[in-house]
Order: sequence, then C-alpha cells, then structure tokens
Amino acid sequence: MYRKESVFLLVQHSLNRFTAIMHSRSLPVFRNISFNPNHIEEYIPMQAMHPMVFDKFCEDGWCYWADLIFRRNFWEWRGQPCRVILLRIRLKDFTFSKSQRKCLRRNEDLRIERKSIHISSAHEELFERHARRFAYNRPMSIYGFFSFFSSIMPCFGVQFEVYRRNKMLATSYFHMGRNSMAGNYCIHEPAEAQRSLGTFTMLKEIEFAIESGREFYYPGFVYDLPSEFDYKLNFNNLEYFDWWGNWYPLSRLPVRDWREDWSLKPEENN
Repeated sequence: MYRKESVFLLVQHSLNRFTAIMHSRSLPVFRNISFNPNHIEEYIPMQAMHPMVFDKFCEDGWCYWADLIFRRNFWEWRGQPCRVILLRIRLKDFTFSKSQRKCLRRNEDLRIERKSIHISSAHEELFERHARRFAYNRPMSIYGFFSFFSSIMPCFGVQFEVYRRNKMLATSYFHMGRNSMAGNYCIHEPAEAQRSLGTFTMLKEIEFAIESGREFYYPGFVYDLPSEFDYKLNFNNLEYFDWWGNWYPLSRLPVRDWREDWSLKPEENN
C-alpha cells in the first residue's frame, strides 16, 4: 500500500511540474503530448564520433554547437519558461508539400556547391548581415556555432553554398551519421527574403539525405511557444522526442506568422 501511494504521489508531483511549465501561449499541437517533466540538462565537450555513435546521440536528444554537445528539455524564450521539442523527419515515403515544391521551383536558378565545412571571410560577412535581422537573442558570432574542427566533429560536416551567378546568397551546415543527417545552421542574405532561403536549403538537405540513403533527418529543436523556429513544423513525416527515449508522430503545423502570438510587428522580425 505504501508503495502504491508513493508512486501516486510521484506521478502527481510530475504532473504538477508539467502543468506549471505549460504556458498560455503553448502551441496547440504540443498541449497533449507525452513529455518527461523532469529537468534534463547535460553538457559534454565536443568530440569526434563514429557515425553510428552520432546516430545514437541524435536519437537520444543531443544537439551541438561549436565546442559543445548538449541536451536540455526546458529553456526560456522571450523571458518565458518553455519546453524544448526535439524533432526529426522520417524519410521513408517522405513527400514535399505543395508550398515546398513551389519554393524549390522558385529557386531553380540558383547553384549549390557541396563542400566540407570551412568558415571563410565571405561566410563571416554573410553571417553579420544575416544576424542583423534578429532584434531578440541576436547571435554574436558564427563561431558560436562552428569551430575549426566542425568538418570532422562530431562527425563529417558538410556545407551547401548557394549561389546566384557568382554571388553567395546562403550557406547551410549539417553533419552526417551512418543512418541519419542533422541540420545545424543556415545563414542567408536578408535582401533575398522572398526566396525563403532557410527553407530552401533545408529542403535541399532533405533531398540529399534521401538520395544518400539516410533514414532520418534531424532539423534540431523548436519551443512549445511560438518562435521563428516554427517553420520546422511545416513538414510531413515529423516525429518528436518525449525525453523518455521515445519518438512519436507529430502533426504538421502549416506556416503562419508566429509574431502575431507575441503582438510583434513584422518589422520587429525576431
């Protein structure tokens, strides 16, 4: 009897913590999902991994930037506590939506060069223009995301450079495991916003992942609150991580202006 009561109290405590972290702005798609309410926050130094080990790290909810590998299920966004929702796309039978096919056609005039990750002065300059778009939580340096060893750590790192004639408009970065591919970051020319280059490069990465026989594409995380990361939810075959070790299907969320949920004006951007 004591054991049953203890389990009940433990479950009730977890539910109370879960309810406390739920925000009135939480996106409807996340309100009734399975989610571990116990705080998880772990960090380890960047290191080289076998591609199969990298697959396992992605599957277990780990992300990475520069010289750090980390995972955390709670964070804050615009001063509000929120849940971190890790995503992946199951590539078997994956199809692009009508709007995504339109984005690909809109950018057919562009050329893509695939290379190992190497940050040049041209990337630094493009990053500076890209970062000026952010009014909130503006990234300070491209080296907050990459290091000299990003081409080999945590595994083989690749960049897609996107050109119109000889001008570089965007560069996206990703790493390749044996069975998975993880998108890392994208920088793009603000003056070419009508091209949706962040979405375009993600679509090309997914195409490449399928062509190279990967099973999963990991686009990183979103928050359960509206944010500029919400474009990642507009994909078929989405799955989310419940922080108990399980991945579950997640309904696709159509594109919308996330700023409306924060009463922000379009010119305030991010």
